[in-house]
This record gives sequence, structure tokens and C-alpha cells, in this order.
Amino acid sequence: MKDTSFHNDSASDFIGLSAVVDVFDQDELFDQLDNEAVLALSQLGGNRGFSDIRAIKKSTGISNRRLLKSAMRPIDVAVQLCRRLECVTDMRLGDFQHILLCHSHTDVHACEVLAAEITTAFNLPTGSIAAFNFGCSGFLKLAAEGSLLLEDCDRGSKVALLSVETPEYWHDGSDRLFCGIVSAGATAAVLEVGHGLPMSVVRSDDFRIPAERRPNPDPLFHKETAEVFDFRGVLGDRTVMRMNPEPVFLNGIELMLDNLRSALLSIQCAPGQRVIVAPHQPSGKLLKALVAAARTEFPEIEFLNNLEFYGNTISSSVPTLVSRLDEVLERNKIAPLNDGDHLILLAAGICMTEIADHMSAGHACLTWKNGVLNEKADVTSTVDAQVYVGEPGR
Repeated sequence: MKDTSFHNDSASDFIGLSAVVDVFDQDELFDQLDNEAVLALSQLGGNRGFSDIRAIKKSTGISNRRLLKSAMRPIDVAVQLCRRLECVTDMRLGDFQHILLCHSHTDVHACEVLAAEITTAFNLPTGSIAAFNFGCSGFLKLAAEGSLLLEDCDRGSKVALLSVETPEYWHDGSDRLFCGIVSAGATAAVLEVGHGLPMSVVRSDDFRIPAERRPNPDPLFHKETAEVFDFRGVLGDRTVMRMNPEPVFLNGIELMLDNLRSALLSIQCAPGQRVIVAPHQPSGKLLKALVAAARTEFPEIEFLNNLEFYGNTISSSVPTLVSRLDEVLERNKIAPLNDGDHLILLAAGICMTEIADHMSAGHACLTWKNGVLNEKADVTSTVDAQVYVGEPGR
């Protein structure tokens, strides 16, 4: 990752998150996968699997997940996502100064293929979309990249951050470590100079996990090419991701805690202001462990949980918490945010370039302002904000 930093003291030229949209309400794209279906999947091929649906809910925290309908492909989701982005922002996709895409896969070229398909679908010049295979920390990595691209841009300049995730393409449907948690999803966010929720900090990095922090010597993740079940129970040859759960669980929690500490050191919380954390949604067990550990240090912080009806949508999970914020706050029995409250975006997970012994993590700090998200910019508004882009604190 880049060792870079960005400071901007101009009140009118802060970088803000000005729009976030998703396509979860477009039923023509997705089938639902409930816990009864997951139970059957986990026991395919003679696997021990889950014991019952109660065990699935307790472990995953999820009731329903999404996978693409049989007739749909990632490009179909991407096209619908980009059309919604165009509608909400009143901009054509090609009018953004930059477009960044995260599409995670065991095939390192899948993101480039999808970027090329989007380019063709929207008649964009070749190379208009920068494609990344970032995994679970993908949104924070895209935000860091996007902030750097906006460093010297004029007020009103915008970068589109697209996350299109279809994990059923690169996971074994009978693998109980994944079949109960992963879910298809897609989000689009906009970083804009001078408008939106001011982003004071964004950091992301890849971290080597040393031997002393790994309870066993096996790789954190590895790829396997074999005959495996898809998420409809059909056997076929595919390359899937396998996980070594214990070290991933322990180090995922520690990386998110470290990033949370770094984020909190980067903000100034005045009396009466709240701190809301929007963390990656890995699984019910991991999220509960993270919240329990964090609250021993920071008892006043509130955490968002969106697992039950959305699952782990890889790089889409964090922006979904923002696109569905009202719904998520209500489900978590958390009061709406007020002007000046702090929203911390937080993620950790697989490092797609060094899967055996590294993990990725990042965070971003936003200042809440009512009425600016998914609204057109007011060119007369000014906000006193400073942006820093760099490596997370360890």
C-alpha cells in the first residue's frame, strides 16, 4: 500500500462522502438463501455441517442472504447499480473524474473483466474504470485511493467507488465457514470535493501476521481448485477460497481494534457528540467479540450490526451500513445521528494479494451532517475539515 498523506486546511475544499446507493431492493437480481437452505448446503457431500438452523443463527447472526438469480451475472448487478448512481447523483457515469471498482474473486482478473464490461455497457473510453480485487477491506481501500485522486481537484470534482460482490462465485457452497455468512451485494459511493459528510481521516494498509500471532502454522487463507458444490447444490470444478478460522478470527478482531483506536485518536469529540462505528460485517460471532472487546475500552461507543438480512457482502458491507443507515439504526435501537456526531467506518479481513500470511484493514472518520447525503451540492456551503490519508496505526 502507499505510504501517503493528504492534508487540506481549506474550509470549502474538504473531501466528503456525498452519496451512497445500493441495489438490495431490486428483487429481479437476487434469490434469497435462508437458514434451512444453508443447513442443507453445509451437509452436502457427507460434511458434518451445521447441526440445525438454531446453530446457524447463533454462529452467523444471519437469517437471509442473497445470491444472484441463475440468469444473472455480475455485470447485470453492476449495470443496475450504476444506473441507480446516475439517477441519485443526476450525473452520467462517464462524467465522474474517476471510477474505482472493487470486485473480489479467486480469479485475479475477474475485476478487470467486470470493469471492461461496465465500460462497454456505458460507452466509456477504454480504461475509464480502475479495477481492484481488494476483499473485505475493499471500501476503505477504494476510499483511500479516491481521496488521493481528489487531492488537487477543484470543488465539485467527484470519484465514484463501486463495490460489486458475488461471493457465491468463489466459495464452496458446502463449506460451513462461508456458506452461512457470505452474501451477494453491491454499493456505489461518491467522494466529492466540497460537499457531503466531511471525511477527516481515511487509512488502509496490509499487515503481515507473524507466527507468534497465529495459533497454528497453516496459511490464513488458501485457494483450492476442485470439484465443489455451488450455492444451489450443483457440483462443478471451481477455484474457491479456504479459511483457517482461528488465526483469522483472532487477528481480524485485533486489527479492527487497532484501527478503531487509531480512528478515535484522530477525532475530537466535543461534549454531547456521539461516536457510531460502522464495522465490516464478518459474522455474528466475530462481530460480537469485537464489540465486547471494544466496549471494555470505549463503553460509550455505539456499534452497528446489519447481519441478519444482509450477511457478509465483502467490500459492500461497510457502505451498506451507510446506504441503509436509517433502517440499521432503527433495528439496532440507536437514535438518529445529529449534526457533529462522528461516524467511523471500520474493516479488516483477507488480504487478496498475500492471502497466506497477511490481512488488510482500514478506517475512515466522517462528521455527520443532516441533509447532505444523496443530495446535490450547495456551492455556498463551507465546512471546516481536514483530510489525512495514510497508514493505520498498529
